[in-house]
Amino acid sequence: MSKTVTVVISSYKGSKNITRQLDSIFEQIDVIPSVFIRDDHSPDDTIDVIRSYIEKYPDRHIEIVEGENEGYAKSFWDALRLSGESDYYAFSDQDDVWYPDKLIKSIKPMEESDYQGPKLSYCKMQRSDESLNRLDEQVDVISPEKLTKKLCLTQTFNYGAATVFNREAKDLICRCFPEQDDIPHDFWAGLLCYWFGKVFYVNEELYYWIRYGTSVTGEGTNKSGRAYRIKKSMNKKSYPNVARELKEYYSDLLSVSDKEFIDMLINYKHSFKSKMKLLFDSSFKRKKFTGTIVLKLGILFNWY
Repeated sequence: MSKTVTVVISSYKGSKNITRQLDSIFEQIDVIPSVFIRDDHSPDDTIDVIRSYIEKYPDRHIEIVEGENEGYAKSFWDALRLSGESDYYAFSDQDDVWYPDKLIKSIKPMEESDYQGPKLSYCKMQRSDESLNRLDEQVDVISPEKLTKKLCLTQTFNYGAATVFNREAKDLICRCFPEQDDIPHDFWAGLLCYWFGKVFYVNEELYYWIRYGTSVTGEGTNKSGRAYRIKKSMNKKSYPNVARELKEYYSDLLSVSDKEFIDMLINYKHSFKSKMKLLFDSSFKRKKFTGTIVLKLGILFNWY
């Protein structure tokens, strides 16, 4: 029997491209897709376009709620929290195009696993222009064998639209959302499922990650990533520190050694010993050397 998948979208000024993505979702094979959209107070006609699409295709299960503007990450989390019961859930950007077998290929390794608990699967993507032509610069996706708990604290490995997860993972993710202004929803989901569940990787491009000049989540290039991080550093912000949320909401799942490391992350600003341990901990790093330097500087100057 085909599995049900609720695809969660946070829409914002997406009227130009969202119908093409909705088409690709409902063209998925061997699954039963539905879509839950939370509009993040779009100032354009995005909601009207979505409602017209619903009227045009009454047999396609789409639910939409309108919310106050709170930024794409929190909006995605709220959309997930409000979505109904399903076998699996998937994040989707409003302006991509999925291959017809994206969902079933993402679900397959989770279905084949004997593991019982939170499961998350992620895949590769083809970075493309608006006409779906392949761009020269592609995304270097981190495979699970290269992940560690410490790396997951500083690095997103599962890009939002690449992410599919089960009902247990939804419950885990929805325990809380960090009240910070720079916590991506995909980072939070991946971190929790790696720490407290199991992650799976499909080493195959399963969707077109389309780069528009006005993409809400940026261009996704190394250049834009560096520019974003420099801007954050100039504002005395390093990478997001979610240690307090892990301790407060997930303490029951933390091992003794996990708790010790989490306490260091919480207390390093007031503990010279903890700060030195973090600075000289070679396993607490980013994937790239420059990112690790920014991370360590953030700890040194209390920006992390």
